[in-house]
Amino acid sequence: GINNNLSQAVASALQLSQYAQGSKIYGTYNATNNPVIDVFECAAGHIGFHTPPVQLLKNKWNRLIASYGPQAKFLEICHSGGAIHLKNALLTSPESVRQQIIALAIAPAVIIPNELCFRSFNYISRRDFVTHLDFDGKRRYGDELHVLEPHPDANKWDHEFLSPTFENRIQEHITDYIKRYGSKQ
Repeated sequence: GINNNLSQAVASALQLSQYAQGSKIYGTYNATNNPVIDVFECAAGHIGFHTPPVQLLKNKWNRLIASYGPQAKFLEICHSGGAIHLKNALLTSPESVRQQIIALAIAPAVIIPNELCFRSFNYISRRDFVTHLDFDGKRRYGDELHVLEPHPDANKWDHEFLSPTFENRIQEHITDYIKRYGSKQ
C-alpha cells in the first residue's frame, strides 16, 4: 500500500499484515514533505509526471515478478494520493506487468480504471470529496467507483485509510486474494 504519513503508514501496514494472516506484504512509502509540496506532487502526478514513488512501485513489481513468475497476481492497495502514483506506474508499465496487478484504491485521489490492470476496486465514503476532484476520471470511470455509507464511528470527513468505513472491504479483498492466489505472495 501507499501512504503519505510515516506513523499512519506503519499503522496501516500493521493492520494490513493482520488482515493478511501472516502472508508477506510489501509497502511503498511516499514521505510527506509539507502540505504545499504534497499538493504540488499530486498535481504533477495528475498530469502524468513520473514521481519517485512511481519508480519504486515499478521496481517492486519487477522484483516480485522475477520471484513469483509471469502468471502471479499481486494485490496493490493504495490510499488517497497514492492512487495517482499507482495509476502512473500502471500507465508506464507493459501490459504483461499490468495484467498481474489487482488494484484496491481506498479514498483515491484518482480512480484506477479496470482497463489499466488485471482488476481494480475503488472505494470512497459518502462523506469524502477527494475522489470527486478527479473530474475526468469520474466522467470516464465513475461507474467503477463504489460509494460506501460511513461507519457510525468514522470521522466527519471520512478519508482516512484506517477509517472503520473501509475496514470490512479491505479485509474481504485481502481474504479473497489469499484464497484465489495463495498466501506465498
